Amino acid sequence: MPLRTQEVVQSLMQGSWMRLEEGLDVLRSITQDGVVVTSYRISPERFTFSIVLQDRSNGSRVETIGEREGAVLAFNGGFFAQTEDGSLYSIGYLKLNGEVKSKGWREAGGLILFNDTGLELLPTHSGIPQSSNDIMQTRPMILEPGGKWAMGSNLGEIKHRTLLCKMKSGEVIFVLVTRSGMSLYEAGWMLREKELGGFFGCDSAVALDGGRSTQVWYSGRPEYSYSGLSTVQNFIVVRQNEN
Repeated sequence: MPLRTQEVVQSLMQGSWMRLEEGLDVLRSITQDGVVVTSYRISPERFTFSIVLQDRSNGSRVETIGEREGAVLAFNGGFFAQTEDGSLYSIGYLKLNGEVKSKGWREAGGLILFNDTGLELLPTHSGIPQSSNDIMQTRPMILEPGGKWAMGSNLGEIKHRTLLCKMKSGEVIFVLVTRSGMSLYEAGWMLREKELGGFFGCDSAVALDGGRSTQVWYSGRPEYSYSGLSTVQNFIVVRQNEN
């Protein structure tokens, strides 16, 4: 296990989940080196997940999208690129409301399937499902279903991170790493079982766009929001379940 991951895990173990509202908990830790990890545990029985695109061609901020959509939470989503005139467009497979917005990668990364019971995370190599579900492709796939380690590199670049984890119980956990940041390898290891030196024990996990894109908006207490450093092209929005 990476040394910096060990320090983060020890810090997380000293904290405890705090209830923000029914079906939504938060856990925050700060290491002596200034690595801030803020995690949001979400029950799919209480909340629904959806993809929302930018409302301006040059990208949007998460707080704008969250407020506009009447969300409880909103996070930056998958990867994107920029044209010469500053317009942002998605890269990675993205299907929304039956329309394929971008074709994506043949083998790399993982797929986030948005369905009535929450989210499902699958490796791209399993094939893109032919269904009506909205789908977002991102990379890398960190853990394949069953907790199988899937990340094939040990990139050491320290950045802010946005990670998405699905538990065996069906609960969804978003993990944001800010301030001092972590490498993708360090952050990914944190998602593994405690018996392997991790903390969260995710059944499956992917990385969302990180670095300057990392951002979250919470409609309740502002200290659990993080505005990030740039506009982004697409978002994952969490709303209260209408049922």
